[in-house]
Amino acid sequence: MATDVQTKKDAYKRGEDQGRADALAGKPYADPPRDGKRGEQDHYANGYDWGYEQGRAQSEQDQPPKEQDQPPNGQDQARKLDLVVWQEGGVEDAPGGLGTTINVCVRTPNWSETVDAGEREHVFTAPTGFRWNGTVGAQYKRINQTTGGNLPPVQAEVSADGRTLTFTYHVHLNTSDQDKDCIVYTCGLEAVDGARPGRHTDGVARVGTAPPAKLKAEVIEDED
Repeated sequence: MATDVQTKKDAYKRGEDQGRADALAGKPYADPPRDGKRGEQDHYANGYDWGYEQGRAQSEQDQPPKEQDQPPNGQDQARKLDLVVWQEGGVEDAPGGLGTTINVCVRTPNWSETVDAGEREHVFTAPTGFRWNGTVGAQYKRINQTTGGNLPPVQAEVSADGRTLTFTYHVHLNTSDQDKDCIVYTCGLEAVDGARPGRHTDGVARVGTAPPAKLKAEVIEDED
């Protein structure tokens, strides 16, 4: 068992290193291949995703601000939010299964910048083969892995086909000791009946005018 765990960690680390290197080199994101057998399937891909987001954030932070990107007074709502949005970890479910959750994370590029963007629309599109169940929880997750709660409930709506989850929420980070580092939205997700097994990366998470993020999930076969 220890060897199996170490193999998964190694696969994740290889993916993380490669993803960061690709982002820093300016290469466009490409869905990475799976690494290893079923025991560590997708661990390389999940590491690649996280490494790519880290590298992309670092690249954006290293870029000097462009004068034309600074909006005139009164146009804050139209300006691109200086936030990084990404999916945390891998997600899988089988049709007719118990369902799962997907974590959508939001932070500033340097983790510590203060942002109070006010009420912003969130639009999450589920990957192919999946639908939202309408449940959404919000909390703050700090770099030291501790969490903060006591946030207002999320009032979300789901489209008729289940693919689109929409809600409005107050986005603020690092304005006090309570909202540090990262917002995490935990959203209920389930594979639809008849979905064919496979990994899908066509989901999208949009938080206001921040750059959108890919959402990824795998439809697996019901082992029963």
